[in-house]
Amino acid sequence: MSKPLSRKNFVPVTLASAIAALCWTQPTATFAQGATVLEEIVVTARKRGAEKLQDVPATITAFGSDQLQQMRALDFDSFAYQVPGLTFSDEGAGQKRYVLRGVRSAGQQQVAVYYDEIPLPGIQGAAGNSGSQTTDLKLFDLDRVEVLKGPQGTTFGANSQIGTLRFILNKPDMTEFGAKIQVGGTTVEEGDTGGSVYGMVNVPLIDDKLSFRAVGYYDDQPGYLDNNRLNREDYNWYETKGFRGMLRFQPNDRMTIDAMAWMQDTDAGGTDRYNPYDSFSDSPDNLDFVNNDLEPLEDIRNVAFFETGDLINGDFARTQMPDEQEIYSLTLNYDFDNVSLTAAGSYYDRSFDFRRDSTWVILRLGVRPEPTSPDDPPANRADLFPALTDQTQDVEQTAFEMRLNSTSDSRFQWMGGVFYRERTSDFRSYVPVVDEITGDLIDTGMPPTGFISGAPGEGIDECNPCVFARENRRKMEEIAVFGEVTYALNDQWELMAGLRWFEAEQTDNGLQLFPFALFPPENFLPEPDLRAFKEDKTISKFQVSYSPSDDYVFYGLASQGFRLGGTNGQGVVAVPPGYEADELWNYELGAKTTLADGRVNLNLAAFYIDWSDIQVAGQDPTGAFGFVGNAGAAEVLGLEFELNARPIDQLDLTAGFAWLPTRELSEDQISDQIVAPGRKGDKLPFVPEFTANAMAQYNFEVGGDWDGFIRGEFVHRGGSDSELDTTSRFNRKQNSYELFNFRAGVMDRDNGLNVTLYVENVFDERGDLRVRTEDSLLTVKWTTMPRTIGIDLTKTF
Repeated sequence: MSKPLSRKNFVPVTLASAIAALCWTQPTATFAQGATVLEEIVVTARKRGAEKLQDVPATITAFGSDQLQQMRALDFDSFAYQVPGLTFSDEGAGQKRYVLRGVRSAGQQQVAVYYDEIPLPGIQGAAGNSGSQTTDLKLFDLDRVEVLKGPQGTTFGANSQIGTLRFILNKPDMTEFGAKIQVGGTTVEEGDTGGSVYGMVNVPLIDDKLSFRAVGYYDDQPGYLDNNRLNREDYNWYETKGFRGMLRFQPNDRMTIDAMAWMQDTDAGGTDRYNPYDSFSDSPDNLDFVNNDLEPLEDIRNVAFFETGDLINGDFARTQMPDEQEIYSLTLNYDFDNVSLTAAGSYYDRSFDFRRDSTWVILRLGVRPEPTSPDDPPANRADLFPALTDQTQDVEQTAFEMRLNSTSDSRFQWMGGVFYRERTSDFRSYVPVVDEITGDLIDTGMPPTGFISGAPGEGIDECNPCVFARENRRKMEEIAVFGEVTYALNDQWELMAGLRWFEAEQTDNGLQLFPFALFPPENFLPEPDLRAFKEDKTISKFQVSYSPSDDYVFYGLASQGFRLGGTNGQGVVAVPPGYEADELWNYELGAKTTLADGRVNLNLAAFYIDWSDIQVAGQDPTGAFGFVGNAGAAEVLGLEFELNARPIDQLDLTAGFAWLPTRELSEDQISDQIVAPGRKGDKLPFVPEFTANAMAQYNFEVGGDWDGFIRGEFVHRGGSDSELDTTSRFNRKQNSYELFNFRAGVMDRDNGLNVTLYVENVFDERGDLRVRTEDSLLTVKWTTMPRTIGIDLTKTF
């Protein structure tokens, strides 16, 4: 009887078996003679200049501009489903958490996000949980997207703990005028209609010296959720307007200077969550679900009852969420004889107004409105009902990086640099009472006085009447020195080592403006609460690669990943002042192969991850305010597979999967600061065991100057749980789902006219993007967009 595969030998045995299978099956490949080879994608993922994707000994998925256009990749999720190992939680625009290789927990970002040389942070939020509010920028006119898997700390630094997403923009062209316009219309099943206009213009200003490129867009994404308490239909719409301008100055063959300004405003009609089951149930099979600590539950039922169902929301408050962003950057590239210099500075400003219905919290804490029938419970603090959490969150970041990398043909190659970042986050958390009929803030009169005399929170503008009000300012400064060296032993073998040292200092200055109205006065903290801490760390990476020919690259590596810690804002009760960086080691074996005379790329990676001092979410004793601490450890075993093929001239195929047979805690989540629910052996929440993707596109001649294509895409996401403890009353099942997308179009080669029809989510699947319980009361879901049918007309000049 064979022994089971142990964790120690999982990575080498799995990868060796897969490589052996590839080598054995290669001679039997039967592809059409004369088929065009696959398009080569060039990446800059190692900060060493341009390299062919298949030559880089690392696990990277990349899409070029043509592929992005075929995907209609104007948003993150348009391409993310086609990246093996990449998943995400999605609570609406600007509220995503990117997840690679199953490494996911509360706290700072674990996947760094870069637009060109610009690192973009998430918003800090109430609990410093910036990883869950990653920005969304429209992706029109991109050169490529690079998804780097595994720790990238030695090159991309803080919060690239388990990977980095890079969005590389098209740069101004010095040689010729160019323009492009794309107009689209769309309709959503069970929802509204929308439309979009995207445009680009490129203008050379001085021949071979100066050029300008501009992008502008307007995108109206239709809503599909109904709030039957406030009588609002299709309220979760998004309206996005943006402009990006880029100027390139190239005084000589050695120097290039790029300047960019990017502004984007998004208005959102309301939250994307809905209530699929009875208000106090965890599934359609358990309509009598009861939380034992809620007494009297029947009183809450009588107050909060509403008709639930598919795409139905029952919030008491309106939750519009405007999101404004500005980016400015300046990048210098200079080529010396054997060294290249890159210096990049950037400024980022984001203002995000997050809103959530707080009525469910205050109901649980005993608030009752005035009774409307004899069966209703007696009133209790009816002046606080209903309520809205209104969190204005601003972040400003200034970042600078300067690095040098060798460009000679020497066997010894190197890259090194310095990095500095200063980030300031202003956070205002108000809980105003709203109008029970409209769900809007209560009118303070005309002209506006800013407050209602005698009401809770009197004198606090925009929070009167008021349940609670506090403000915070968080500031972080980070400096780092980093570098990598590579030595080629011969034409086949290469060794690499990298280091990064960083130091981060953070402060948190908070003030309660109005005490939590339901708590005794002694809980009021009238004095500012100042918290600060400082940390530094050195991380490393080691790699060996072997390339027996141009068609094969094999590599093994051990890489260390980290993300910064942070501060916890003071709530109505004491919470730990902050949390430290957590770290992991990623041990990986990989193979990148080119088969069938360049018509097939097949890549494999097997890895083992050891993750310690995990940043975990906790709550204060009331359960109303969250904070983050460090506790426990986890391990992940995984295998990633990616295939790109062109078996005949007209047919392109891709396929991939990620399998995580182990993704669990290896220690209890208990520390001096926090006791979290996780115990050894618990599976990581919101992390599916298996995900898969596939695509097929057939290209053909229509006649004359017209070409056509038909494209189908498939996605599978496995199921998961929302809690580490699956027996907890808070646990919710996140079901597995499949998505199918279909596109077809024609293009006039001479006139640059492209017409594309598409159907996304063909079978109208309600895929669980996120499922959880809201304040112990009701189950809320965020789902994939219902079936969407649309048309795009694109004209290139």
